[in-house]
Amino acid sequence: MTEDLPPEISRIVDRFAPGWPAWIDVGAGWYSLLARLDEQLAAIAPDYVLHQCKSKFGALSYYAYPSADGSLHLPAFDEAILAASWESIETCEECGAPAKQYTIRLWTWTLCAAHLHEKLAEGR
Repeated sequence: MTEDLPPEISRIVDRFAPGWPAWIDVGAGWYSLLARLDEQLAAIAPDYVLHQCKSKFGALSYYAYPSADGSLHLPAFDEAILAASWESIETCEECGAPAKQYTIRLWTWTLCAAHLHEKLAEGR
């Protein structure tokens, strides 16, 4: 799986905690956002662990913890994840361009105009 990912995203896959599926479930348009988030989190907690990385309701859901046992709480860590989530709701999941959220066939996506039209055409 990681062979198809850019190196900066493969590094994130390596952070998954044992027992959690190492699956980055977001579009490539969010990869640069994820790479920046990983750099920020690693600066705060170098050994942070990840449980899930996915799109949920058109926003980035990044479930990570500063320590493997989950006992460490660092407000700056949580704030960085929240800021990335807010950025994701204005960033196209497909290409990274400025975007808006749309609900298509009961699924919420964050898409630019071009990818919105592609997504709508998929359902025809």
